[in-house]
Amino acid sequence: MGQIVSRICSPGGEPAKPQVTQLNAPGYDWSPSSESQVESAPELPTITVVPPAEPEVVHVPTPAPTTPITLETLQGSWVNSMGAKIIVTGTQVALNGLPMKMHPITLNEDGTVASVGKIWQLNGWLEDERIEFKEAPSREVMEFARSVVWSKATEENMKQWTQQMSSLGYAGSSSAPLSRGVEGCCPGTCDAKAKIAVDDKDRDKAELEMLNKLINEFRVPNMTVVPPRQVIPDFSNRGHTGLSVEHVHYLASSFRDKGFQKRTKDAGHDIPVLVKELCKSELGRKSIENWRGKLAEESGFPPKDHYERLFAGQELYTSLGNGHFNQALNLFGTESISIYNSQKYVFGHDANLREAVEIGVRSLVLRGDIPLRDRETISRLLNSKREFKWNVAEDGTLLILDAQEDHTTVKQFEALSKVLDAVELNCLVRAELGVKDSHRIGK
Repeated sequence: MGQIVSRICSPGGEPAKPQVTQLNAPGYDWSPSSESQVESAPELPTITVVPPAEPEVVHVPTPAPTTPITLETLQGSWVNSMGAKIIVTGTQVALNGLPMKMHPITLNEDGTVASVGKIWQLNGWLEDERIEFKEAPSREVMEFARSVVWSKATEENMKQWTQQMSSLGYAGSSSAPLSRGVEGCCPGTCDAKAKIAVDDKDRDKAELEMLNKLINEFRVPNMTVVPPRQVIPDFSNRGHTGLSVEHVHYLASSFRDKGFQKRTKDAGHDIPVLVKELCKSELGRKSIENWRGKLAEESGFPPKDHYERLFAGQELYTSLGNGHFNQALNLFGTESISIYNSQKYVFGHDANLREAVEIGVRSLVLRGDIPLRDRETISRLLNSKREFKWNVAEDGTLLILDAQEDHTTVKQFEALSKVLDAVELNCLVRAELGVKDSHRIGK
């Protein structure tokens, strides 16, 4: 009986499962949904309160003083606009720790300051108690000269000075310029140069490698004995300003008075670096035209006729290094008269001098296809790397990369004579010799 009842209630033999019917009403939906029906509340905007900017502090310069600038005014420590540290004690001026003995402070008759030797002429007060000088050898030529401004070495000024010199590359070994051993050749005595290497050693190495590469690329094998009468300045020499007539005569006077020192091994005069040039090539013509122009405007060089015979030929040599040296020898070859007195330049009993003039000196010669830009680079590096005493071995091997830096102290005159252009070098020689009366002053 139980089985019968079970089958009647569940025909398939299994208990029936109840069916769930969805219940919907108007306006309501109870159907299951996989997404949440509750929307999240929108985020409230973030409000940032920015405090008002602090007013910018505007420096109001103090008016320029009107008091006279006397010797007492300059006493103490200063920094100038070229980056030099200056200390004035009495009439002596120390530049970056080095006394400039040849350039003391000079005074006018009324006791006011006139100049710092032959390098800076006083121009007057500026705002903030700064003092302006003009970089000129005399007051007659100072009007258009570059300004050099002195500021008192206060704590604030020294912080600015330190930051300025660091950004210009005077850090590391360059921050100790006195170890270079050259009077006056420190940061600030010439234009401060932007950083191009990590320190001096890196820069020196890179520049010596460049000099070595360029010379080896264009050099003629072996050394060549070249007489000075076949040499004129290269068009690229000294930034196209040519040679300083004052320096040519300075060297010639030294040869005459002290004797000519023939080069032996690594001692004696520098090795001339010349370009063997065709007179009719583009740079050959430019060198000739440039030198003709210099001869026309300056009578102190050897006479023009001396060179015209050279210009009429096929070849000549142009100097990238030691150009003043060759033209000083030409003064003896033409028996020219000194611009400082009426004496002729003659050999006398100096056999070495006669040999250098009549036969020539061993020179390093480059091919004429060297581009102008590379000539300028070689000319510049030969002068700026003067403290590296490079040489050429007997077999012609160039010994530049192994050159050791000479830390021997040299005169400021010798160091500066390597880097100035012709006009500046004329002024430097006159200052060295104490020449005060010359028609070349201001030229």
